[in-house]
Amino acid sequence: MVALDRAGRGPQAQALLGAFICVRTPRDAARVAAGDPHHLVPQLLAAARAVSPAREWDVVHALRVAGIVGAP
Repeated sequence: MVALDRAGRGPQAQALLGAFICVRTPRDAARVAAGDPHHLVPQLLAAARAVSPAREWDVVHALRVAGIVGAP
């Protein structure tokens, strides 16, 4: 996802994150964010927000539990 974004494929990266948020658990999202929290946390939260407020909260909670820096 980061590689897509850095290659100028931001919309594709966001679409991939949106699909990921829909089919995987918030805990999985936290594991993905651990790879590059500064870059991925905002994108994951935006993708979760696009799904629903409840999904966003679930991802925020998973990030906090995982101790991911950058989680609100």
